[in-house]
Amino acid sequence: MNKRPLTAIVRRLLRGAFSVALLFIGINMIRFAYAQPQSSAGASHNDLRAVGGAKTFVKVRDSEQRTQIGSPQLNYSVTIPGAPSGTICGVESRAAHGQVAPNTNGGTLNPVAFINPTTVNASGRVAFNSQVDGSDRNQGVFVADSDGTISAIAIGCGGLGGEGDTTSMCGDASPIGGHFGGFFFGTAFTPDINDAGDVLFICDVNGGDSRRALFLYQAASGQIVKVAAVGDPSPIGDTFGAVGPGSINNNGKVVFLASQAGDTINSNLFMWDNGVVTKIAALGDPAPEGGTFSGLGTESFGFQDGTSIPIGPVPDINDSDQIAFRAIVSGGITSRGIVVRTNQVDEWYVKVPDPTPIGGTYFDMQAASINNAGQIAFFSDYRPTPETFNSGWFAGAPGNWRKVVVFFDPIDGGQCLGLAFSRNPMQTIDAAGNVVFWANLDSNGNADRLVLGLTDGNLLIAARRGDPTPIGGTFGSMDAWPAINGNIGTLNVATPGAQNGALSAHMAFNHCPSGTPTPIPSPTATPTPTATPSTTPTPTATATPTPSPTTTPSVTPRPTPTARPRPTPRPRPTPPG
Repeated sequence: MNKRPLTAIVRRLLRGAFSVALLFIGINMIRFAYAQPQSSAGASHNDLRAVGGAKTFVKVRDSEQRTQIGSPQLNYSVTIPGAPSGTICGVESRAAHGQVAPNTNGGTLNPVAFINPTTVNASGRVAFNSQVDGSDRNQGVFVADSDGTISAIAIGCGGLGGEGDTTSMCGDASPIGGHFGGFFFGTAFTPDINDAGDVLFICDVNGGDSRRALFLYQAASGQIVKVAAVGDPSPIGDTFGAVGPGSINNNGKVVFLASQAGDTINSNLFMWDNGVVTKIAALGDPAPEGGTFSGLGTESFGFQDGTSIPIGPVPDINDSDQIAFRAIVSGGITSRGIVVRTNQVDEWYVKVPDPTPIGGTYFDMQAASINNAGQIAFFSDYRPTPETFNSGWFAGAPGNWRKVVVFFDPIDGGQCLGLAFSRNPMQTIDAAGNVVFWANLDSNGNADRLVLGLTDGNLLIAARRGDPTPIGGTFGSMDAWPAINGNIGTLNVATPGAQNGALSAHMAFNHCPSGTPTPIPSPTATPTPTATPSTTPTPTATATPTPSPTTTPSVTPRPTPTARPRPTPRPRPTPPG
């Protein structure tokens, strides 16, 4: 990977919004620039080691990763059928760097897709945040359909979220007054989308009733409504001092993180339903089977303007209104685990030190995605033996758990040495229980794979770094947080050598189960908010990730459809091969 241009584009993306990443090297943390991620004591085990293991690493978020020494699982076997149940039958581009950004007066997308995930609904529509080049209306949240139509949900302008810009008023009108200002970029701030096309996003507001809020675009009406804003009354008393991201189900219900005024680290869990905010769980509430919750939202980011936002672990909600969340407990039957609320009753789905399906015991878990069958998928640390530890992905429900993948498992002719934390709202488990995940076969992080872990134990490779892309060039560095809905999964990737100088693109892959034809998503119309933009050209950032040579997957590259006429691309430096 060419480090110079990649560093330039990452710095531009992270400027102010969260212009710092923690790089975990052993137990030492190196902090960069402005925003310093914070977490409460005991929130995660970032200092674990085992003797005699090989080097593995975990992506925590964006460029932050945890280096660890893991131990291979001993004395277990998993029978895998000779042939997987299905294939990856196509990869398509949804939105690429340099395409026209609607409602920006001719600006173009600069999505930096390899560090900005997307979410996806059943029609194959993806939702994403993107900066915009060539316009004063320089950022926003967008959706893209399988036919190439890109629509703007909300457009902001001025400094990025958290930079403290309060004067820019060229963004779309906000439902709380004023105008949308800075958006937030990176894994923690990915907008969520449901099958109706509703989109959940967080944004700074200039000149409104509150400086920052979580908003919901409602596709049926084309209107944007407030979910919760800084300064709103909290259902547990006082006011919200900070509001974080959330997840949305197909009933339009939102679960999200928010902190009480004065608390910059810990946050509680809330639900929004048709304008009413209620508590899901708060610090000090009773935990299932005894004890009290001592940690729920244990991660937060601080920003250049002196504010903070709780970022995780974000809860998830399915269409039966089951809510899954990670909880840390004091004085109970466990220290931590994953709780699922069903019909207002909380249950430990999995907890420390439950046995794993491959032996040993769990000792830490991250966010869990939940499907409509009540199955969850989550990343976890576990102990194969009392003296060793390992990490990996697990899925299922009480009484029916399975391993998806753990460190040192064989993948695509190599060995799994890199994985990523589970993070909502990126939905990782589909209706059938298949789980999408990112892996790396190189300790240095240069052998990305996007993988679908099937319920039959097989792994399907959706994309490999170095393979040809549907828009030309090759797959470069991949974002580590894919999502899946039905048979459609997301792929957010650098694209060195692509057509029209596109440096990255948001893509989707199709999973064809055995005996089914290639799915053809049907796009849903989305009204585009209107505003009168003004244009101030801004420089186009550049990055040229260099792929690692690998074999070519059996997917059918497809040309990128264009929904709107594109201007002649501005000259850009030619990325090295």
